Amino acid sequence: MKILKTLLRFRKTNSALFWNGTINLFCLLILFPALFLDQRSVTGALVWLKPIKFAVSISIYSFTLIWILQFIRGREKTIRILSWVITIMLVIENVAIFSQAYRGIPSHFNVTTPLNGMIFSIMGASISALWISHMILATFLIFQKPENKTLLESLRWGMGIAGLGMVLGFFMTVPRPEQIEAMKIGILETNGGHTFGAQDGGPGLPILGWSTVAGDMRIPHFIGMHAMQLIPSLALILGGFAWKESAVVSAIRNFSIFFTGLILVLTAQALNGESLFNPSFMIQIGFLICGIGMIGGLAVPFFSKKSLKTEIKGV
Repeated sequence: MKILKTLLRFRKTNSALFWNGTINLFCLLILFPALFLDQRSVTGALVWLKPIKFAVSISIYSFTLIWILQFIRGREKTIRILSWVITIMLVIENVAIFSQAYRGIPSHFNVTTPLNGMIFSIMGASISALWISHMILATFLIFQKPENKTLLESLRWGMGIAGLGMVLGFFMTVPRPEQIEAMKIGILETNGGHTFGAQDGGPGLPILGWSTVAGDMRIPHFIGMHAMQLIPSLALILGGFAWKESAVVSAIRNFSIFFTGLILVLTAQALNGESLFNPSFMIQIGFLICGIGMIGGLAVPFFSKKSLKTEIKGV
């Protein structure tokens, strides 16, 4: 019942993102059966798996963004416009992904024909517009007066790191040297790719598809994007204890700094063509430093004096 009330409130506060999230959820009612009925594959995965992953991701992003935007005051008109921009860009992305899946061909990095190249270019332009809109909204949080310092700190970091996760996707669109050479002699196949050090479609994790033999930019891209959910969730959990607010804010800030460091380490690993499961010594050191930093950051409140319980509003 509480979830239903929350959804109804979301529909009133931000109809564009609400319907975007809702329609993507309903799309799953068609996409899941299609996954089992249509056994075609694209780059080593069932053809409807990518549309399913994007529908789930877009739905989560839409509903999370509605929740975050309610804490921005005095920017209602701009928020409404940017929400529509984001929604339209995500609709364009979905139409491209779904239509290419229906045709049984890759949607991303596909430049085999002028039509496929145009579709990929449109997708890139739409995501660029979405990223700019996202970062404008993230900037609004920086100048927002805190009603609750812990929550606002987490929203700032969550939106900012998610923006970093988004922009990492542009590394995937850079053509590899061998692709450039092929283009010079008129061979148009792919422009960029998820995988560094190997071809897309090789051995990978089930469902996620992340490469187990080479670098994969989807890993830091995915982890960065979901900072929007992870960091505010930590703030809600830590804020439920009777710790000093300043200590909890420090915990969120310290965790977020090292979490950003983890994403940068994962990015360096991917660009270096290393598998997540076979990291070099320096990457292992980076993982260790970031892991200790994140755990240490969250431990800050345990060593602070307790105060009155901080209540997080808007939940």
